[in-house]
Amino acid sequence: MPTRINRQSGFALVIVIWILTLLSIMAGSFALSMRRESSVSYALHKNAEAMAIAESGINLAIFRLQQTDKEQRWLSDGSVYQVPTVDGVTRIKILAESGKVDINAGKEELLQAVIAGATSDEKEQARLVDAIVDWRDADDEPRQHGAERKEYQQAGLRQRPGNRPFQSVEELQQVIGIDAELLERLRPWLTVYSEQAEVDFKVADPKLLQIIGADLKERNVHDVYLDNRLAAQSSDQEDTGETGEDSGIAENQAFTITVETRIGEDAGAGLEAVIKFQNQNPDEPPIKILDWHPRQDALSLFDSAMESQLIFVQE
Repeated sequence: MPTRINRQSGFALVIVIWILTLLSIMAGSFALSMRRESSVSYALHKNAEAMAIAESGINLAIFRLQQTDKEQRWLSDGSVYQVPTVDGVTRIKILAESGKVDINAGKEELLQAVIAGATSDEKEQARLVDAIVDWRDADDEPRQHGAERKEYQQAGLRQRPGNRPFQSVEELQQVIGIDAELLERLRPWLTVYSEQAEVDFKVADPKLLQIIGADLKERNVHDVYLDNRLAAQSSDQEDTGETGEDSGIAENQAFTITVETRIGEDAGAGLEAVIKFQNQNPDEPPIKILDWHPRQDALSLFDSAMESQLIFVQE
């Protein structure tokens, strides 16, 4: 009889141990789950805070662009402004759309220069330039190296040339021969908002100046202002970009504002907006937002390549 009682007691003890073990596992799992949820909640909170700061950065850039005092007005030539925040830092880059190549109005030699900066194949350069022009012109006659409806059909493509102006730079990916990778290399230097045949070298990004300068040199063409800015860059002189008479922001001038903010090591956010300063018609808002989206540029504003364009702001 005692042996049977001892066996029952031992069995009961095993059950108790198993139950305690199971409860311990459940408690540990619950604690781990709560810890993960807490970490996710904290990360979401910090990222939301970073996004709010990025939106404030857009507004700060607009405010700085509107300053009548040239010393207070921020440059729109690709300079990167670093602004401290409570728990982190924000970097803001402004580019005037007039300092880019307009894919609708831009001269073919400028399209050629930008494409040459993305691919060294001269035959491909000619095909891409002609295909872009064929897309934006109104006729159905293909250029020497271009493509109209017939060529798209023969290539097995569903899309057809628009025979109208491009609505966005992203639409370039519909052009025969331009894929997502090539578009990413071209995107920083192109626009649909300047509506100008030429590039304003006073406000162009230094990298675009180098691209255009290299192409002009190859064709033995010289531009005095471009040569001076390139010389200033190569000799490590201060390149002030915008020079000459101070006229402030012109009516109907558009800018791309890129903002990237970081909080601590793990939280951050990026925004990109295209804004346009409208005319003084009281029935229209003074500023029009043409585009607004999370930042897509592969090169971070915190990349070491941006150090040469960095300007520190104490506010």
